[in-house]
Amino acid sequence: MSRPSEGVADALVIGWGNLLLSDEGVGVHALRRLELDYRFEPAVRLEDGGTSGLDLLPLFADHGRILMLDAVAGELPPGEIQVIRDDEIRRVLSQKLSVHHLGVTDVLAVAELLEYTLEEIVLVGIVPERLEPGLELSPTLTSRLADFTETAVSILGGWAIRGREARVVDGSVRSDASSSASEALASWR
Repeated sequence: MSRPSEGVADALVIGWGNLLLSDEGVGVHALRRLELDYRFEPAVRLEDGGTSGLDLLPLFADHGRILMLDAVAGELPPGEIQVIRDDEIRRVLSQKLSVHHLGVTDVLAVAELLEYTLEEIVLVGIVPERLEPGLELSPTLTSRLADFTETAVSILGGWAIRGREARVVDGSVRSDASSSASEALASWR
């Protein structure tokens, strides 16, 4: 599988989680927020991982950097955001909140076995408050969602990946910097 050409900041952003279990779906909620609020350069792929596992493995082969968004277990209070890098991710996800964490750790293990060369992999995690059936995030995670997504944007910025805030004009979303697709593409060059 090929990657974008050298010098291109290629990144995969995956939002993991089960939207039917309130805070367990925070990674997907955060991904949707990124899709609505930002416009990224073309080499960035935003992917709703849901509760998927190994079926996302080919995406790991196609990107040099992976940013994952998910709920994580821990001793910290609900709403605390953690940035976990590389080898620490499997350790943190070994404290399973959901069966999809097994899928995530499987993807990481198989990617390693297949010797996929990842420049960097980062998990932005947030401690959930509520893991019971429900479609809405808890008040705590709802209040922290903007900080959670901003942490992801900051990580991408550290990878020299620019995200432009989007705004709504006449009912359609437009980049702050341009109003047409051709202008947006030209601005990335």
